[in-house]
Amino acid sequence: MMIHTFIGTVFKQGNRCFIDIPFNVWEICGQKGNIAVEVTIQGCDFECRLIPKGDGFYYIPIKKSILKMLNCDTKFNVSFNVISYLTRINRNSPYTLQNPIRKITDIKRLTYPKAGYCGQQCIAMLTGLSVEEVSEIMQAKAWQCSFSKLLETLDYFGISYEERIIYTRGKTVELPKCCIVNIRDERRSHFALYYHGEYYGETQPDEQDIISYLKINTE
Repeated sequence: MMIHTFIGTVFKQGNRCFIDIPFNVWEICGQKGNIAVEVTIQGCDFECRLIPKGDGFYYIPIKKSILKMLNCDTKFNVSFNVISYLTRINRNSPYTLQNPIRKITDIKRLTYPKAGYCGQQCIAMLTGLSVEEVSEIMQAKAWQCSFSKLLETLDYFGISYEERIIYTRGKTVELPKCCIVNIRDERRSHFALYYHGEYYGETQPDEQDIISYLKINTE
């Protein structure tokens, strides 16, 4: 997997927001046409299709839900890799915010023997389902769970959450009663569930290693 990195900024064109890729994607990535990519910006991962602007140059489209997670005041590191297809969750969900999969009044600790399923574990503990069931609904295998994929899955199960992801910027913060935390480690970031003062994940993080968190509404 080839990862392409550059410094970019978000700009607005009409009612939509984009990031301009500053090189010829046809030449650098060896891809033409309808290109699906996985993008990382400020620790926020999401999938999208690039928007062609002509002669091998493309924009990265930024949805409003992603824009809310970003601090767009300055330039920032952008990276992406080309993927075969977009993984989408079936939108025919039987759940809504008024009729969620369950009311979160407790969390049962769940472990999973395979690495790379931390995001799926968080959703499994919130919903009461197995990691396998969650992975199937998410259409996400090991290391394929991004923050945007978590939001899409929470929507599917009717689980309420705050719209904005909070970035700690290395500071000590008071976490809400229930949240999904994004944690920095030596290789790559990973997710853990935090509930009533306890972390439900593979490891117990140091506070300075918490990159960001998403509040889950339980009231």
